Amino acid sequence: MSSNELMYMNWQEMIRPEKVQVTSKSTYGKFVCEPLERGFGITIGNSLRRIILSSLYGSAIVAVKFDTVMHEFSVIPGVL
Repeated sequence: MSSNELMYMNWQEMIRPEKVQVTSKSTYGKFVCEPLERGFGITIGNSLRRIILSSLYGSAIVAVKFDTVMHEFSVIPGVL
């Protein structure tokens, strides 16, 4: 099997988001995109953070909530 065929197979089997939900108010925004391929959450999260920090003056991300994390030192399943 050639490397092109392997790459094509990998792209075909990737986990693609089934749910994309946006909730917004005047001072609040919530974006839900799930499920994601392993490791993609970090990539997307860092990109969004950089865009928000460089583009939106006077705005800041002040909280992130993970359903399975009890405190800041908890191990997050599936994250190295």
